[in-house]
Amino acid sequence: MEFVTKKEDNKHLLILVHGLNGSRDTWIGNDQRFVEILNGKDLIQENFDIALFNYGTKIFKINWLTKIINLIKGFFKNRPKEDLKGFNVGIKSIADSLEFETRNTASKYQSISFISHSMGGLVTKKALTIMDSAVREKVRLFISLSVPHLGAYLANIGKLLLGNNPQIIDLQAMGEFTTELNEHYSNLPEKPRIIYQSGNQDTVVRRQAAIPPNVRREDTISTRDDHFSVVLIKDSNNNSLLDFILKEIDTAILPMIYGDAEVPEGTPFKFFIESFVSRIGARVDFIGFTETELNTKLRNGKISSPNFKDFLIKVGELAINKIPEYSIEKEYGTSNFTIKTEKI
Repeated sequence: MEFVTKKEDNKHLLILVHGLNGSRDTWIGNDQRFVEILNGKDLIQENFDIALFNYGTKIFKINWLTKIINLIKGFFKNRPKEDLKGFNVGIKSIADSLEFETRNTASKYQSISFISHSMGGLVTKKALTIMDSAVREKVRLFISLSVPHLGAYLANIGKLLLGNNPQIIDLQAMGEFTTELNEHYSNLPEKPRIIYQSGNQDTVVRRQAAIPPNVRREDTISTRDDHFSVVLIKDSNNNSLLDFILKEIDTAILPMIYGDAEVPEGTPFKFFIESFVSRIGARVDFIGFTETELNTKLRNGKISSPNFKDFLIKVGELAINKIPEYSIEKEYGTSNFTIKTEKI
């Protein structure tokens, strides 16, 4: 993992994953790239570290003779191993590395989000299926940019032209890899919110592959991009894709942002919570309370907490009349909460 932004106080991590034949240059290097654009936004600067997950990928594979020559050069020139030219491995092997690097750094962060392009989306999706649930629960958002979730027919042609390139094989439309991956992913007990983008000029990954069946319309973005222009932001002040991504990132971390509020004397318990939660674009349901308990008045006070769930618990501690103890449950992948009494 290559961190391009890292601050001690940031509690959220944004990981960018490039696609087939891509590199770190997909994301960074000039004022139209994601890293430069995102680093100019207060939301990102104040909350997120940004990391690039880079891996070896070439459309034209290195043959066995080249591998041997590179290995010999490495020994005689005593070059560090990481300076040797690599060769393609399959998506699963790449995903294993992404899973390890995510797991290795996850403990520092409250949330993790991915922006992945093309084959990088399949790498991300595969990594999610092999993550420990405790790590995967931290993954709040997955932005899927021109990702061939059902494979790409161009890869079927590529296999004929390029031979047994393992990445091209994994990318085949209706192939064994994508079929098994989608089945495994659909059976996960908890999943991050995925936003699926497709470009109407994309001839590499068609809409029907980029946006799988049964995906909700509100989870999709259709842009005027081809397969490669989607990772360029030519006008950051007028880019609907960028605006949508920033909105989704903001929504994903809102429930984890520091809670700090004054409580006016006599404010009803339910009213105060609903008012506060609505300001952050979330929703709350109450289960097990009587009407009298929900309308219990609160004492004047100030509530501060670095954790949103703890914040909601502290509201009840200001109740003038005792109300039942309660727990907070969050609906996975959303900003919706349930406040449930312990008497149920």
